Amino acid sequence: MTTGQITALLDHAESARFDDDGAPATLQGAVVGAPAGATPGDGRLSWAPARGQGSFDGAWWPRSWRLTSELPPLIAALSTAGETIRRMSVNGDTWTDIPHWFTALAYPPVKVSWYRTLDPHTVTLSGGNRPRLFLLVIPPQTALETADEVRRMATAGRLIGPAGQILRHAGATSP
Repeated sequence: MTTGQITALLDHAESARFDDDGAPATLQGAVVGAPAGATPGDGRLSWAPARGQGSFDGAWWPRSWRLTSELPPLIAALSTAGETIRRMSVNGDTWTDIPHWFTALAYPPVKVSWYRTLDPHTVTLSGGNRPRLFLLVIPPQTALETADEVRRMATAGRLIGPAGQILRHAGATSP
């Protein structure tokens, strides 16, 4: 019973920050151009066959933990896949250079929020009338073979369970 109350209080406190965000003020309103050729087929983003059927809707393997560098190719890949993203939530202790807003000429602005209670291996994305996307984040320093295994699991719809457990089972390292 106590655990549920603590979790509810943390969720409520973090929800209250959802409008405040707490993102570093130095990056507010940064305009970043999306690079050409960032598509889901570049091997960095893999989708589950059906959204909402497992723990995750896909897996993302960023090249670094610098969110300002990683957002352009991710948003471009999601847009190419037909997803319009307007909000993103990340773990604030895992990522660096977290912008308050991501804006690029070709895409709608994305409000970026960070939370300490969000799993460090998880990114949530939302936009429009569609359900939220939950992506498993493969640590950037993960070996290619291991990242490929996690991406195969994503495309087979086998990303079920806690993020840390999935990554440990595949042999991926933690941040």
